[in-house]
Amino acid sequence: MKNSISPRSERVSELSGRYPAVSAGVDQLRDLLEQQYPSYFLKVIKPHPRGARHQLLHRGKAMLYTASYGGEIRTGTSESLNFYAVMPLRGAGSVTLDGEDISAPISLLGPQQKIDMRWSIDHEVMVMQIPSALLQDALEPYLGESVKERLRFEPGADHGSALGRTFRMLSSVGTAGSLPFSASKIAEHHFEQFLLHTLLSSQPHNYSHELGELPASWTPAALRRATRYCEDHAGEPISLNDIAAAARVGVRTLQLGFREHLRTTPMAYLRSVRLAHAHADLVRVAGTDSPMTVTDVALRWGFTHLGRFAALYRQTYGRPPSSTRQGRR
Repeated sequence: MKNSISPRSERVSELSGRYPAVSAGVDQLRDLLEQQYPSYFLKVIKPHPRGARHQLLHRGKAMLYTASYGGEIRTGTSESLNFYAVMPLRGAGSVTLDGEDISAPISLLGPQQKIDMRWSIDHEVMVMQIPSALLQDALEPYLGESVKERLRFEPGADHGSALGRTFRMLSSVGTAGSLPFSASKIAEHHFEQFLLHTLLSSQPHNYSHELGELPASWTPAALRRATRYCEDHAGEPISLNDIAAAARVGVRTLQLGFREHLRTTPMAYLRSVRLAHAHADLVRVAGTDSPMTVTDVALRWGFTHLGRFAALYRQTYGRPPSSTRQGRR
């Protein structure tokens, strides 16, 4: 049994995308999938001479790809480990989840659910794969507390839904193996956030009723949610909208709340949190042989303009960051 697709059978497409399309024999694909996922099965009813084809469009904390399995097939798993959203691009098929047919054109498949899918010989599907933990982390700021029960989505979505429109947009711009934001890590991060919040806010799930009761006014709890989000995500490229979503208030309410209670703005508060983390890093490596430089520390905490970082650091701590790094008093 092989642990990867043989280089001899791999064909790289001539498409000018970030990720090459990979083609292989359906038997090789079956071996690979069954080895990586012990509960997975793939039964070929009628092979297609073109073989199987996989086109990765995005790989980060979440994944997006298109696939055709190389024929008329039946496939599935007895224990899904992630959330999947599957939409056919061409051909026909059926999806059964825990023994019940999903009649909608887009299927949402979750953890601990038995999946059984059948696809026509000419099929191609687009798959959005999102780790359950990632969705749970995105849900918790909305709730203001830890998720106590496993997140479960309604298993079907229509083309006219927010998820359906997202799939149509992605299928129109990403079929060449590259999405427009793929050259920017920050853009990729916001793309993933877009996927997460589109799912959580538009697709019904077992926490939807709680999300429908979000407070519109500023409260002490909103302040705690906002500041905690800044602390927990200081090393990420978060925006004002991200903080507002975490606080469960509008952007204008967020700004007024920070001004009234903390005498600052949300982004200035985030900058102070990042500066404190940077200072802690410099103190930790001060006078050591660590290869970490002032530039490394600044970039790690989102300070891309080194001159401004140095000025802000001196204003806050009374000396330049290089002095702290060198262990000087």
